Amino acid sequence: MIVAQREAACLRRSEASVSRRQVAAEARSWLGTPYHHMGRIKGLQGGVDCAQLVWAVFFNCGLTPFLPLEHYPPDWMLNRSAERYMGHVLERAHEVEEPGIGDVVLYRVGRCFAHGAIIIDPGWPMIVHANVRVRSVILDRADQCDLAHRPRRFFSVFRPLSSVV
Repeated sequence: MIVAQREAACLRRSEASVSRRQVAAEARSWLGTPYHHMGRIKGLQGGVDCAQLVWAVFFNCGLTPFLPLEHYPPDWMLNRSAERYMGHVLERAHEVEEPGIGDVVLYRVGRCFAHGAIIIDPGWPMIVHANVRVRSVILDRADQCDLAHRPRRFFSVFRPLSSVV
């Protein structure tokens, strides 16, 4: 219990010192990384999928704890309704209506919200995401890509401005 409390306090301190622009910069540093299901390694010799990209960016910025990598099939969202992405990857996030730099957009794929991207410019719609069709982490315009027509939700790990004292 004490370890969990210390970890939570450490994450709160990290959250206060990490800016949204640092999250966006970390997301950009993954550009060109090949797509690889369940991958977590940055760079041309590595590989990452959309869930692990979002997790790794926030982990590398000190905003989320280590998450053991448990097997998940690449098409789990097509046959299951469980919102696994939100439950595991975005455990500490809260839903927002107006996304900002460093926030996450989740798209409905199949039966649940199962494709994540990080918003990298003020407002909407520039995103970094691991695109399975392109087989790489890319910079994309969310209003013009193949995800544009899909339902979406926005999440943030940053405290709402109204709660900052």
